[in-house]
Amino acid sequence: MDNQKKCLFEKFGGDQQVSELIDQFYYKVLFDKLLRDKFLKADMSRVRYQQKRFFSQMMGDKNTQYTGRDLIEVHKNLNITNQQFDKFKTHLKNIAQDMEVPIQDIDELLQHVENHRDVIVFSK
Repeated sequence: MDNQKKCLFEKFGGDQQVSELIDQFYYKVLFDKLLRDKFLKADMSRVRYQQKRFFSQMMGDKNTQYTGRDLIEVHKNLNITNQQFDKFKTHLKNIAQDMEVPIQDIDELLQHVENHRDVIVFSK
């Protein structure tokens, strides 16, 4: 299969790599003063599981169906700010760079994430 046809999920290296990305991500988030409060009451194993499914589907994996709660429902009472959303993206970018993901694939991932800003940021 030539590289043009591969979805982002495949380019990242599939399930194992996406799992690694999300695990590393939440490790960083829970040590980030700006973000960790949002997760204090959360069941983190469930959050990670749903986020892995969401990211896999968002990145083009045809075999994964996100079955978690609607994104608006999940986020509307969390008062997430644009600053926090940006920080979230910065962590993702740094982890993907550490994983030696090519920059164009990182940019594509961050664009997918950016497309969801409106259903995550409610504190203007």
